[in-house]
Amino acid sequence: MIKEFKDFNTTQAYTESKQLPRGGYVCRIVGAKSEDNSDGSQYVKVAFDVAEGEFKNFFEDKFNQNTNEDKKWSGVYTLSVPKDDGTEKDTWTKRRFKTFTNALEDSNDGYHFDWDETKFKDKLVGMIFNYREYEFNGMTGMTPNVARVTSIEEIRKGEYKIPQDRLLNKKKAEDISGFINVPESSKEEEIPF
Repeated sequence: MIKEFKDFNTTQAYTESKQLPRGGYVCRIVGAKSEDNSDGSQYVKVAFDVAEGEFKNFFEDKFNQNTNEDKKWSGVYTLSVPKDDGTEKDTWTKRRFKTFTNALEDSNDGYHFDWDETKFKDKLVGMIFNYREYEFNGMTGMTPNVARVTSIEEIRKGEYKIPQDRLLNKKKAEDISGFINVPESSKEEEIPF
């Protein structure tokens, strides 16, 4: 006979974690703070939750249901602060940053971005989610990913497209199999082997 352990009746069993479905959501920012990278650049961690609809308070509920001692808020959007170094990557970072601040201004009457990230708190913003594939300890899975930030009006009107999921970079099947792709235009010519 197996010996019963003392907290068997109160121990929670593993269950499948609920995932936020792909789609557009009106979200409320619950906090934001800037942090420094090791290279001296900055980024802003923006904590958010779903503010309307069927999945309202999704990330708060997920946080409250987590019984781990080291639990963390999972609704986080990381926004890089441009380095202003003139590189192509910096141009992309500037556009992404400006898209975020424009979405905040468009979604919150009277709000004007003034470089104080603490004022993001309690602001509404539209977020479009796809899924991102991840690998951890040799296992892979899919997790919700903020693919794009926009105005709440665009979300409420349903005027958005959900981008394709972001998959890990993997070798294509033809690279692994040893076969080559023969272009359509050369099918009548001699095959090169």
